[in-house]
Amino acid sequence: MIIITGPQGTDEAVGFLAEMAGLLEALPSFNTSAVQWAAATVLYCLAGWDTCPLAVADVAIAETFGMTIHHLAA
Repeated sequence: MIIITGPQGTDEAVGFLAEMAGLLEALPSFNTSAVQWAAATVLYCLAGWDTCPLAVADVAIAETFGMTIHHLAA
């Protein structure tokens, strides 16, 4: 399972995150009913993730589970 995170502070940012999830066949981290952190193997981070407390928490969770983390350029 692939999860993607990034800035989520505006409707536009959430929409972009959802679009990128579709392109990468990943689950957006805000989709809490579908995301299963224990089953995930990879986390993609969109540029600016470190400015969003929700995305920072996603990275911390991924690190806890020992997931591979890829930082995507803008």
